[in-house]
Amino acid sequence: MSQPLVELGGAGPPLHLAPANSFPLDTYRPLMEPLFGRFRVVALPPEALWPDPGPAPTAPGSWETMGEDLAAGIVRSDLRDVLAVGHSFGAVVSLVAAARRPERFRGVVMLDPTMLLQVQLDQVVGPNGNGVARHLFATRARDRRSAFETELAAFEYWRPRSLFKDWSDDGLWQYVRSALRPAAGGTGLTLVWSPDWEAHYYESLYEDSWRELDRLDPGLPVLVIRGGTTDVFRPEAAERFRMARPSATVVDLPGHGHLFPLVAPGQTARIITDWASARSSRPTG
Repeated sequence: MSQPLVELGGAGPPLHLAPANSFPLDTYRPLMEPLFGRFRVVALPPEALWPDPGPAPTAPGSWETMGEDLAAGIVRSDLRDVLAVGHSFGAVVSLVAAARRPERFRGVVMLDPTMLLQVQLDQVVGPNGNGVARHLFATRARDRRSAFETELAAFEYWRPRSLFKDWSDDGLWQYVRSALRPAAGGTGLTLVWSPDWEAHYYESLYEDSWRELDRLDPGLPVLVIRGGTTDVFRPEAAERFRMARPSATVVDLPGHGHLFPLVAPGQTARIITDWASARSSRPTG
């Protein structure tokens, strides 16, 4: 089965949304809805969000391959003049897709991309105390609670968690309703994006994603938004990005961390809209 094209709403030239690892598409609706008046928002989601994804592969994959698959899906769906908007690992996947088929894109918007410095890679990827290779985030993902009796039980479980400390109640409810589905057998709820798929994508980390900047069409507009307090796309990484891509627009969103597209969707949408409005469409190919 090939990637299904999901229509999220709106009209105009296509905007493709690539979500962060473990966050279903509808979590981004508050970010996307302000863009519906200007763009037709679509997604070719990662396999974890396909109607029947099955279990995740036992061996790591590659974000590079995912980006190449996304580029192929955009061609297959006959999408042209695409604005690629990706969050976290979705930003890296979008970057790869645009590097492979630049004639299909009008620009790339990278929201706190998971482009790590070597010091971060050393902390995240490597052997554990017993010398066994491990990925810190994948280990955490596999330990994640995935079953709940009700939406309210999930809300009350997640509300005090540090991950959601900056989220409004409305934002967290949006996540609860998009992240859960009826469990097999009809008893309780389970995560739409399963922990095994989340762990698989972490283990598929593209450790050398920086080289994709050299492959990207020099004329393709790029916007990078980073959370002012993020621990993922650090200030040193933003400076490295500016040096590698001087034509890129790099913006900080003060007071917000890695999940700012979900915590501050209105602010994020305004930055994207203002940036896109200042640029003309690229010729289609």
